[in-house]
Order: sequence, then structure tokens, then C-alpha cells
Amino acid sequence: MERVKEHDEAWLERKRAWSRKLGRLRLGVEPLEVQLERYRRVTWALTVIPAVISLLFVTLFTVFGRPDIGILLVVLLLLPIAVSAWYDYFRLSRRAREYEADYRAYLAERDRILAEGDGTPASDRD
Repeated sequence: MERVKEHDEAWLERKRAWSRKLGRLRLGVEPLEVQLERYRRVTWALTVIPAVISLLFVTLFTVFGRPDIGILLVVLLLLPIAVSAWYDYFRLSRRAREYEADYRAYLAERDRILAEGDGTPASDRD
């Protein structure tokens, strides 16, 4: 049981580190998939709204005969909003997958330690 306790304490340290890495995603509050889905919807909003505004700017500058200025304005001011939103989303989703893989490895190792102790994995005892 001492090895299990040490293993659990080590996991708590890793979990704190993961909590910092995951940023906006909160561990233990609700499933990460639900949080990522919500974050994906916000990312789409941060893509669609600047796209509509971009279309308005390009149209406005085209009407006055300078679509190049409109396109430049869009590329410099509005495109980075959508790009950074998607970058953040993909970064968070990758880290969430890494966390879940680490958590599964922790559970597997914990079961292995418990099985060595009395022959019964923790999943069978609960």
C-alpha cells in the first residue's frame, strides 16, 4: 500500500502541473470533451465574426476603388484574431489528449501495483 500512496502523491503533483498546462480547461469540474466542445464553439464565433467584419471592410474599400487597402486591413487586423483562436484551440485539445493519456497510464500503473499487492486490480474492487 505504501507504493500506491507514493504513486498517488506523484500523480497529484503531475495533476497540478497539468492543471497549469491546460489553462482554461478545468480538471474535475466536467469532462474535458465538454469543455473542448464549448471552446470550439467560441473559436468558431471568433472566426465568423471577424470574417463578416472583413467582408464589410473589403466591400467598403472596393466601392471606393481601393480593395487592396481593405484586404491589407483585414490581413493585418482581423485575420490574426481567427488564426490565434484556432491555434489556441488546437493547442488545448492536444494538451487535453496528452493529459488523458497520462491519466490512463497512471491508472494502469496503479492497477499493476495493486495487482502485485493482492492480485486484484482496483477496477475490480470498486
